[in-house]
Amino acid sequence: MDEGNKSENLTAAYIGHTAVIRVEGRGSFKISPPLKQFVHQIISNQSAERILIEMSNCTGMDSTFMGVIAGIACYIKSRTVSFQLINLSEKNKKLMVTLGVDRVVDYSMTATDEQSALLQKLENSSQKLEADMSDKLEAAKTTLEAHETLVDINPENLSKFKSVLEYLQDDVRNLSDH
Repeated sequence: MDEGNKSENLTAAYIGHTAVIRVEGRGSFKISPPLKQFVHQIISNQSAERILIEMSNCTGMDSTFMGVIAGIACYIKSRTVSFQLINLSEKNKKLMVTLGVDRVVDYSMTATDEQSALLQKLENSSQKLEADMSDKLEAAKTTLEAHETLVDINPENLSKFKSVLEYLQDDVRNLSDH
């Protein structure tokens, strides 16, 4: 089951007052919990002024990942932290538009010179954000919350995710009972 980790990878570095996170491979439910935890941790420490998610090596995104990204964007809106996806591919932009994530997430198809300089520094100072697949309840809660966010930002998503939401609600309930 660990074979998927080779194609899904998150690395992060804190440079100045900017947190830079690089997504390599697929942005999926597997890397969504550590992404969310890392961002919430930096925000609660009140140390970051800006969070950049570097997407040039992201081959695709599932609905959980997009829901987590949208949730982070909504969470950050009420704070003094800026949040942006950079180097977004046309394919990933289309995925975001399909679910309405583009309405709440600031993104750019390219990086500014200053952002590119930060990305160079990321190479030397990054750490891998590991997914803890043993915490099934936390993973289920993150997935449920992500899909609820997708429905909140675009009510048309309810028809797409109604059965997924019902399944995830049952899953969280069952895992909470154990």
